[in-house]
Amino acid sequence: MTQIQTPPFSLRPATLSDAHAIAEVQVAVWQSAYRDILPAALIERMTVADRESGWGKILTAYAESGRGAVVVAEHAGVVVGFLSCGDQRDEELLTSFPGEFSAIYVADSAQRQGIGRALMGEGARALTVMGHAAAALWVLSENAGARGFYQALGGVVSAERIDGQNGEGLDEIAYGWADLTEICAI
Repeated sequence: MTQIQTPPFSLRPATLSDAHAIAEVQVAVWQSAYRDILPAALIERMTVADRESGWGKILTAYAESGRGAVVVAEHAGVVVGFLSCGDQRDEELLTSFPGEFSAIYVADSAQRQGIGRALMGEGARALTVMGHAAAALWVLSENAGARGFYQALGGVVSAERIDGQNGEGLDEIAYGWADLTEICAI
C-alpha cells in the first residue's frame, strides 16, 4: 500500500455515518499491528460488521450523554484514522486519571504523517472540555511502536496488568498524562 504524502489530512468529529469507516480502519490495523502479538483466532474474530455495530452504539451513547468524543482523520475524503475518548472506565486509574483515551488507530498507509499526534491533541482538548485535566490509556506491552509513540507524547507508565484469560497472559501497560496541557498544544 502506498504511503500517504500531501495534501495533509483533516480532523473532524465523527458522526454515526462514520461507523463503517471507523470499523474498517480498526480491523485493518488490528490485523497488521497485532498479528505477531495476539493469537490469530482472536484477530480473526474481529470483523468489520461487529465493530461497525459497536461503533454505532458508542457514537450514539456519546452523542446522547455528551461524555465522550470520537474524532476521525480524513485524507482525500477517506477516513484514515480515529480516536475515541471519554470518562475513565478503569477503577484502578480513575483517581489519578479521570479521562481515558479509549482507542486510537491510524491506517498503515497513513502512519508517520502526524495524524496520531493530531488525534491525541484533539482528544486531549475534548477531554479538557469534559472537565478532565488528566487521562490515561491501556496498550499491549508487546506493542513497541505504540508504546514509543505514547512515550514521545510524554506518557508515563502508570500501571501494569496481566490478562490471564484462557491462559493467554497478555500484558498491558497504562500510560498516563497527569496534565493534558502539553498534549492540548499539539
